[in-house]
Amino acid sequence: MDKFWLVTKIIPNSKNKEVIEEFLLSLKLANRSRGTVIIYRRFLERFFYDMTEPFHKLTADQILQWFLKNEANVKEVTYRMRLSVLSSFYTFCVQERYLEKSPIKSRWFPRVPKSMPKYLEKEEIAKMRVQGEVTSLRNQVVVEFMLTTGCRVGEVHLLNKEDLDLENRTARVKGKGKKIRTVHFTEKCAVLLEKYLNLWRPRRSPAVFVTRMGTRLSIRMIQVLIRDVGKDAELTSRLHPHRLRHTFATELLAKGAELSFIGDELGHSDIGTTQIYAKLPKREIISLYRKYMG
Repeated sequence: MDKFWLVTKIIPNSKNKEVIEEFLLSLKLANRSRGTVIIYRRFLERFFYDMTEPFHKLTADQILQWFLKNEANVKEVTYRMRLSVLSSFYTFCVQERYLEKSPIKSRWFPRVPKSMPKYLEKEEIAKMRVQGEVTSLRNQVVVEFMLTTGCRVGEVHLLNKEDLDLENRTARVKGKGKKIRTVHFTEKCAVLLEKYLNLWRPRRSPAVFVTRMGTRLSIRMIQVLIRDVGKDAELTSRLHPHRLRHTFATELLAKGAELSFIGDELGHSDIGTTQIYAKLPKREIISLYRKYMG
């Protein structure tokens, strides 16, 4: 079993190593993704590699000076993320009563404006669908499924044939925190899925999307697939799976869907996460502006 929450680098202070592993294990038990736990682990390994003192004796000034020395040249969003990792570690230590108060100060966090979701215009969607048709049936289905369900790439990767209900045009997907939800897809997508499944039926794999060898498509393979479709369709910017998710949400918003419905379809546990789409200008406004202003 891959114990990805265990420290793999040298930590001078054994107590620091012990508590870091406790913290990382708590993240795993809270159903945080493997990738997230590894990101946390790698930063904590780097930070505490430079610290001989036990974590509870480090002062706020020592921590801040380390960040100013080692993280001064990174982007603000990266700086904030890494500071958040250490803050989460110290919050855990307070909760476990290893110390009374976290040394991390809220004023240290740079204010990073939330970036607006990047979505595809209707012309770009059409170009991408056409390109999907000339690559392979599998690629066409992947594109259509992601466009009409708003699924995350990891959810598409884990999708099994038994999760599909072609008659009702629904699929059960496993989202963040291993939460199961039902997503919907269009009639066109259902037709393509049925055609694809009749042609691609590897006996051993339960997966919907597979390689020519019959093994499950990895997340990286799906990312490359989507990138290549966008590139061959001559889109102006690089295409990635999450942009299809943003496009799905934006299309629903433009057609008058409520944010609560969009959030349910996307698997958002907090409506605040979906709220960013409310700031996007409606497609009608964009179209009118371009019609009259160019």
